[in-house]
Amino acid sequence: MKTSIVGIGQTEFSKDSGRSELKLALEAILAAVADAGLEVDDIDGLVRYTWDHTTEAAIVNALGLDHLNYYGETEFGGVNCCGAVAQASAAIEAGLASCIVFYRTLNARSGVRYGRGERVLAEEDGWLVSRQPEPPGDIYSAPFGLLVPGQHHALYAQAYKGHYGLTDDRFTEMLGSVAVTQRAYANRNPRALLKDRTLDMDDYRAGRVITAPLRVYDYCLETDGAMALVIVSRERARGLSAKAVDVLSAGQYIFPGSVPMYLYAEKAYSLVPEAAGEELFGKAGLSPSDIDVAMLYDATSMMVPLALEDFGFIGRGEAQDFLTSGGNGPGGRLPVNTHGGLLSEGYFHGLNTIAEGVRQLRGESHNQVEAETAFVTLRGASSMILGRA
Repeated sequence: MKTSIVGIGQTEFSKDSGRSELKLALEAILAAVADAGLEVDDIDGLVRYTWDHTTEAAIVNALGLDHLNYYGETEFGGVNCCGAVAQASAAIEAGLASCIVFYRTLNARSGVRYGRGERVLAEEDGWLVSRQPEPPGDIYSAPFGLLVPGQHHALYAQAYKGHYGLTDDRFTEMLGSVAVTQRAYANRNPRALLKDRTLDMDDYRAGRVITAPLRVYDYCLETDGAMALVIVSRERARGLSAKAVDVLSAGQYIFPGSVPMYLYAEKAYSLVPEAAGEELFGKAGLSPSDIDVAMLYDATSMMVPLALEDFGFIGRGEAQDFLTSGGNGPGGRLPVNTHGGLLSEGYFHGLNTIAEGVRQLRGESHNQVEAETAFVTLRGASSMILGRA
């Protein structure tokens, strides 16, 4: 890749934004452009998720942009957060645009609740009908009660626990270490929804079980707000006053049964083909040992140990020891989700995961570590490696 992220913009994260998704988007985009040291008229490209209700045309009209040279969409929401950056980078490298904004805006707490089962399954004329079009996932499993991502993730957790023979106590301690460590990060992050609510291991163990073995603290936070990133060529980034962060590699990965939810797999305790990591690190000219900080999409806490093992940061079956010994903490071998993650900062379909990687490399994180490189992934479906410019 020959592009850089040069601007971050966001609104506050909240349970009730009190304004439209379009207004939220405009606030975030204007903040990102200002952060990059650019003008609104510099924008000549937009990328978004297909699941975003605010269209490119609405943004163009509201901002009074003269035109767009490029606009594109990526499928599956947060699953493709890094893929959206890859798409913007490819468009810039192809000469289709020079300044692309990737935005996401949603009232997912006060408005549409993404995690609710009725979005997947409905009753029509006495029949249960699946609304999910992507086989072989929900269309087969929803009529039997497997409705939402949190239930799918519980299956990954059960598979992992059984495969490695972890006792209930050791497994609970492993996932609790993710939730507790990330909450501590969030307590030092003024942007986090749960900045004022502490969590210790006793609290975690006392949390009610939602879908066994996952507890309430293993789940992300549906959130209102908006975020935006500004992406330009690496050459142009060098001429800006903003602190640029280089996109060293980025990509998407789909294989049979992997999107939108990974079900019916031979190995549900491992969610990423080896080729995905090999290609990503190969393009960056790096290895897992070269990564200083990791941002791992944590719709549930179970995604953290899986990603650590799947991308070779630790060996297979080593997540329990790594996490319970503080390997993901501030002084650990690989600090993970230093913003608090989707579990404690807010669930924002991956943009806040990317943004924290950028902030770490710009030296602007509220939980700053010494970092020259950052890794971002959503279980291999899309991944990215960032480097300090």
